[in-house]
Amino acid sequence: MKYLYIIVAVFCLYSCTNDDYLIDGGLADQNVGVSTYDFLKSHKQLDTLALLIEKADMIDVVNAKSTTLFAPNNLSIKDYIFHMREIEENPDYGIDDIPVADLKEMLGGYIFNQSLDRSKLVKEGKIYIANNGEERKLSLEPVDQYNDQLDEFPEYVYYYFKGEDDYWGPNPNEGGNNDDVRTLVRTSNLISTNGVIHVLQGTHHFSNYTD
Repeated sequence: MKYLYIIVAVFCLYSCTNDDYLIDGGLADQNVGVSTYDFLKSHKQLDTLALLIEKADMIDVVNAKSTTLFAPNNLSIKDYIFHMREIEENPDYGIDDIPVADLKEMLGGYIFNQSLDRSKLVKEGKIYIANNGEERKLSLEPVDQYNDQLDEFPEYVYYYFKGEDDYWGPNPNEGGNNDDVRTLVRTSNLISTNGVIHVLQGTHHFSNYTD
């Protein structure tokens, strides 16, 4: 069964999706050998995030020692820009139009001032305080996606925004409704020279905007 898991993981890593470069199946070497910011800047699917970090003057923040970044990729940011063009009724709205104060607030929700690799995360999830002072829930959850063909389920990292009801998990005042927003991490445990990087899937709504 261990060999089957390796084969499945390799297949997932190279499957054809918008995030085919970032599907978590295990890496030969998780150490990227450069700082978090330099890794983002050099990666063709994450370089827009690097531009936002530079615009917000937060390079030193993401490069601080023992920092964890949950990284929205270029697709997430592009979709956010399209969303803002509709909101602002401005077809030319772009990255330079995002107020720096807003950008710092949004980016701060993806940065944690502690090292949070997979070994620190738990199945039921735990609430952490992000750099911007907001709560985020992070978890490492087993997923049965191979029809019981494996002895142990693969475990995936998830990043949560709190729902509008201000409850983590089921809201007892609304019949147990749970409106937390969960995003799958496509690649976890990239180790930079200063911290940890987890890359979110491309369908993630940057800053948790709503359509």
